Amino acid sequence: MYSIEWHKKKGLPHAHILMWMMEKITPNRIDEIISAEIPDIEIDKDLHDIVSKNMIYGPCGSLNNKSPCMSDGKCTKWYPRDLLAETITGNDGYPLYR
Repeated sequence: MYSIEWHKKKGLPHAHILMWMMEKITPNRIDEIISAEIPDIEIDKDLHDIVSKNMIYGPCGSLNNKSPCMSDGKCTKWYPRDLLAETITGNDGYPLYR
């Protein structure tokens, strides 16, 4: 099952995909299916520029308390997030992407 959405202010599409798995997926397999990375500027400058301009939230938090994601002085999307070298499973079972 999937849904294609466009960012309200930025215009680029993104997909939300729900998959039923026969076996439990491990964090190391998640990276084979999902990419949540900014493209390498040295490999594809045009794609890097498009993603950087259109697909990144922010600024929010102390840099912009009036951002739509802010509530009670905190970002409701949990930004900024730490950068991770590897995908891990969070305490709530949801992955924290590399």
